[in-house]
Amino acid sequence: MEDTLQAMQHALDALLDEGFALFTEAIQGSHGDHPLAFMKKHATYQSWYTKALRVIRQLYPELADDFQAHYRAILSIHSMTRYPSWYRKVLRVIHKLTAQRSHDTTDHSQDRPDAKQAASHATETSMGMTILRTGETVSSVRMTFLMRLSQQLSMLNSVRDGLEYVLADLQSTLCGAVGDHILVTAYELFHHGQHRAAGALAGVLLEVHLAKVATKYRVTIPPKSSGLATLNTALKCGGIYSVEVWRFIQSLGALGHACVYAPAHEPTVDELTEFLQGVQLIRKRVR
Repeated sequence: MEDTLQAMQHALDALLDEGFALFTEAIQGSHGDHPLAFMKKHATYQSWYTKALRVIRQLYPELADDFQAHYRAILSIHSMTRYPSWYRKVLRVIHKLTAQRSHDTTDHSQDRPDAKQAASHATETSMGMTILRTGETVSSVRMTFLMRLSQQLSMLNSVRDGLEYVLADLQSTLCGAVGDHILVTAYELFHHGQHRAAGALAGVLLEVHLAKVATKYRVTIPPKSSGLATLNTALKCGGIYSVEVWRFIQSLGALGHACVYAPAHEPTVDELTEFLQGVQLIRKRVR
């Protein structure tokens, strides 16, 4: 799992670097901000979005709708209003005339950050321009792209930071499904009279399940010891479950041992039924 985790982290890092490169290019670009020209210049965004959305859907599907909503907002840039060539010049003149006033206001408000201050970070005008709190003018086309892309990058970064937990959940779900199938197979063997085979299969399932629990909680297992009894004692000493649960698993271990290592004693129907039900119970309660 460690190798898989590192490989996926490297792939996500590369995808994030690609997205941040798009973001930086949009900030530093000197090309015009006509909607169509801007989106043609950033056509590589579509390729990045397709790869990022696939990752979001697979690893964190709860974020997929929000991720797509930002994409739809970027697509709507095509319909944004064009602003006349003189409009930016007028805004620059206004900014120069009011620069000192803006500077004084900023000095007085620096020590009192609040929600209103954050909300007034940028003001959109009616002619396709956005005025930042610093007085700088940015086209609404560029501003929309930057804001939406920054949100998508934040989502992708949160997936990258929580990748270990996502993979653990996926592994737990997969192991649970495989374990359910194995237990169904054990019951089928039991109903067909293959009592020893059913007991042996359920015993392996119980041991594998406890080993997964030990790995999950990072319980140390003696390197030269193995088996159900060793796992059971280590989990009890690690505080994963109580003495009562430990005793119950010990009793299951005795039944499982009788199924495999006691050829002179054929396990009864009652013993095997108790063993299979016990394995099922431990899989549900000890996780």
